[in-house]
Amino acid sequence: MALNKHNQPPAGVLGVGIEAFLPPGASAPESQRGGQTKLLVEDYCAAMASATDRAHSGTFVNLLHSMRHRKDWSGAWYKRVVTGLKYVVRMACMPFRQAQFLAFIQATPQMRAYRRRDPRLLERHMHRYVNVQWHRRERIDSISQHYRFTLSQFPRELFDAIYAKGHASLGMLVAKDGSLLGVCLRPPIFKGCEGELCLQLNDVHGHPLYRIVFSIVGERPRIVIGCLQGPHGENAKDVVRTLTRNLHGMRPKQLMLSLVYAFARHYGIKEIDAISNDAHPLRRAGRPLHADYDAFWEEQHGRVMHGGWYALPRSMPHKSEAEVPSNHRSAFRRREALRLQAENLVTEALGQPVPRAIALVKEQPAANQPLHNFLPESSWVS
Repeated sequence: MALNKHNQPPAGVLGVGIEAFLPPGASAPESQRGGQTKLLVEDYCAAMASATDRAHSGTFVNLLHSMRHRKDWSGAWYKRVVTGLKYVVRMACMPFRQAQFLAFIQATPQMRAYRRRDPRLLERHMHRYVNVQWHRRERIDSISQHYRFTLSQFPRELFDAIYAKGHASLGMLVAKDGSLLGVCLRPPIFKGCEGELCLQLNDVHGHPLYRIVFSIVGERPRIVIGCLQGPHGENAKDVVRTLTRNLHGMRPKQLMLSLVYAFARHYGIKEIDAISNDAHPLRRAGRPLHADYDAFWEEQHGRVMHGGWYALPRSMPHKSEAEVPSNHRSAFRRREALRLQAENLVTEALGQPVPRAIALVKEQPAANQPLHNFLPESSWVS
């Protein structure tokens, strides 16, 4: 068996192949083949090492920056330190995905603005979120997918109003008694765990009456509903009764669900899943739920699915005017007109959908790009 000469590379690895970089029919002198190939390999290795160093440096800077200005870490300084250590430990359980997520936020100006407003965004997936049966991988993927979708599809002014400013008014509805009802889009509440986008119905003073919280997840987008909640307290039933009367007999939660269906139709989303009572994150945390989700989803012809979900029909069931008794048809028409007006407020604010092929191009941020030049500070828990 022929052996390679001492200090010579094996045939076909480094000593052969320089002609691949030359024009057809040309060849390199025998004396230059090994040297030129060696230089090419050294340059390639140096470039790869430099790129790796930059990636590692960017990841480290992003990690440190994610521990600054954490107003969601409350309490005395030592409690904030403990919370910060817990954050680091949780991140160590999913270092690659967390690094990707931080890089996505730091590389996107709109996400950086939202991160400044709500730093909990950086670790929402590390806690109970939407569905108690979700693994941490599913939680972080769902959050990333939601924001990639909204960044590519929402008008920039709408995204900024929701996530950077905290409120996007969509318009007003005139109730039966002449009072005004506001429809708005909001981000999740502080330390929220039920989804990333909130559709809310307010009274004329801006006080919330009903809200529905959902996210857009998956490579083939689908909507997951994590919350549908009305007023609570001693006079909650009276508020709901009055609101139902002012909606011409339409139940408020029926209106809120119809707005989510309008959102889904606008973007061509076919699947809507809703959380069950048992899988709701607040149920396991010992906090009471103010609504029976299961009963309402079943009333909407939802189908029980594995994983704690109800699969809702692709279209919301509605009665036709012919199915309504003649003495109730005028109220039915007013009710339907109000519902359509509310749906139009949502779809008009969303603008024209971006074709998916174009949106996918926009979803690729520069990876591992730090927010700004790294400047060490005395405390990373502030």
